[in-house]
Amino acid sequence: MLITTSGTTGEPKFVIHTASSLAESVDLMRNNWELAGQDGIAMPLPLAHMSGTAVFSVCIYSGTPFVLIESFDADTVLDAIEKYRCTLQIGFPAQYAALLERQRARPRNLKSLRYCLTGGDSCPVELQQQVTAAFGAPLYNVWAATEAVGNLGYALRPGPVMRITRPAEVRVVDDDGNDVVDGEPGELLVRGPNLFVGYWNDLRATADSLKDGWYRTGDLVRREGQRELLFVARKKDIIIRGGTNISPIEIEQAVAALPSVKEAAVVGVPDAVLGQRVIGFISLAKGKSEKVVPGILSDVATRLAAYKVPEHLIVLDALPRNALSKVDRNTLQAMAIEGDKVSRSRADEQPSRRAS
Repeated sequence: MLITTSGTTGEPKFVIHTASSLAESVDLMRNNWELAGQDGIAMPLPLAHMSGTAVFSVCIYSGTPFVLIESFDADTVLDAIEKYRCTLQIGFPAQYAALLERQRARPRNLKSLRYCLTGGDSCPVELQQQVTAAFGAPLYNVWAATEAVGNLGYALRPGPVMRITRPAEVRVVDDDGNDVVDGEPGELLVRGPNLFVGYWNDLRATADSLKDGWYRTGDLVRREGQRELLFVARKKDIIIRGGTNISPIEIEQAVAALPSVKEAAVVGVPDAVLGQRVIGFISLAKGKSEKVVPGILSDVATRLAAYKVPEHLIVLDALPRNALSKVDRNTLQAMAIEGDKVSRSRADEQPSRRAS
């Protein structure tokens, strides 16, 4: 089977899976999620993406009833959970934000839910906590990639945490491929019979991603204890300011936790002296105006080291997202670079204006 990646870090690639690798993925998911005959799943995920294909397949394989929703609509999903007494809900973080808003506006009976799962993008801790309170069921993170599904289970606490399941083969390595000590960030490598076999018509990308049976995920994580991994950032998204690595996820979590902020994203822009500088984007909570931005930056400065605080916060009606509801960081970076050029141009003009 050929299935495309989301393409958030470049051109989408066709991932090759075999019947065997898909069967292994489905078996891992069934065991990790502890699916039983009485379960039911509400699924607003696209079948053209690995997330929808995998969940659809595990339901068929395990005999678990599911509600297949043609396209995401928060009210439709909530109504389905209530009507069919679904025990498990799966969706992207942006979908949960919409579900939370509609559940608050018109509460449904969601007592049938055992737990909810999210993945595909960073989920703010604040959103996890709010969904857990409003739904009466915990919202957990789960890790997967189009190339590898089922290697890691959901963590049992809030935050960008993943649980290493018993059969998983996992390494956390530095740029030279050496294992890092626990607590240090490194790239996540996974291995197992559920892995893809390569990228269609792209031998170079296949060779770069698959080495000695290990899949280089491109995700930076930290091992915490024997069975947990903390997601740091996509390796390509790391901001390097003055020689220091900065996780955009850490900053985004700090900004998004503030009541004036609905959602947040951070990118790096080139700088001749520092290498990169930190620029943030936010959409504001209902009823808030851009007047709150200085206060947001002040609050963030009390939560983060000074070099991590965004130099600017650009207010948008909503963060740009791709078809899978992932934040489109390429678009944000282009916007940040263009906005930075305009700001610098205006700053350069200031002296001549004052002189005249």
